[in-house]
Amino acid sequence: MNKKKLYKKFWDNGYLILKNFISKKDIKSIYAQINDLADIALNSEKKFKKNLSLDEKYLKLKKLNPNLKSHLYDLTKYCDSLVRLAGSKKFLDHAKTILKTKTAFIDTPQVRIDHPKENLNLPQHQELNQLSKDVITFWIPLVNINKKTGGIFFRPKTHKLGHVKYKNSDMSATDAGPERQKIIDKLFQNKKLKKYKSITPSLNAGDAIIFHSFIFHGTHANITDKIRWTYISRYNSIKTAPYLRRGNTTLRIPYTADYNLI
Repeated sequence: MNKKKLYKKFWDNGYLILKNFISKKDIKSIYAQINDLADIALNSEKKFKKNLSLDEKYLKLKKLNPNLKSHLYDLTKYCDSLVRLAGSKKFLDHAKTILKTKTAFIDTPQVRIDHPKENLNLPQHQELNQLSKDVITFWIPLVNINKKTGGIFFRPKTHKLGHVKYKNSDMSATDAGPERQKIIDKLFQNKKLKKYKSITPSLNAGDAIIFHSFIFHGTHANITDKIRWTYISRYNSIKTAPYLRRGNTTLRIPYTADYNLI
C-alpha cells in the first residue's frame, strides 16, 4: 500500500496497524537497558540471583521494595533505547506526515508494564491532557498479544466524533478507575453511537498501532503469567498547541477544557 492510501486509511479509521514496525534488535535493546536498571535496584536489596529473567527481577523488586520498583518504572522513559526510537526517522516520517507538519513535539516515550494476573485494565478514553489538540500515539507491544492474553481495545472511527464529554471525562482514565468502562459502554449504547464497536487486535512483538488522540481506546487486564511490556511514544502537532498562542495557559491542556474549541 502506498503512503497516500496508507494515511487515508488512518484518517478514515483513526488508526493504522503496521506489522514488524520495530525490530527484534530494538526490542532486545529496550529489555537490556531495563534489565540494567533492575540489576542496580536489586543490588541495593542484596537478595537476588543474577540468572533471573527480567520478569523475575521486576516482580521480585515489586515484592521486596515497591518504592524502588516504582522508581525503576519512572526511569525507564529516560533510557536512550526508548528516546532513540522515538526520534528516529521511521517514527517521525509517519508522525509528521499524519499531522501535516514539519515540526512535531515528541512527548516522553515510555514502557507500560502490566503485571501478570492482576485484574487491572485501563478503561477506554480519549488521549487528553496533552501538549496539543492533535496527537498521535504509537502503541507497540514487546510481547505477542491477543484477546486471550489481554491487550489494547479500541473503537474504530470514533476520532470523527471529536472531543466527547461524559460523566467524569474531566479526569484521567487511571483516576476514573474501572467504573469508567461501564460509563463508556453505556455511552455507546446510544442509538447514534451503537455502530462504533470495540475491537481487540492480535499483535506480535514489534507490531505497531498508530492511533489518533480522539479514538476511544483502553487496555484489557493482563491475564497471562508474564509481564506485558509495551513501548509507547506520542507526537503532538505544533499547530494546535495553546501554550504557543496564549500566555495564560498551562503547558498541557487540562482535562476540563473543551478540545473542540481549540
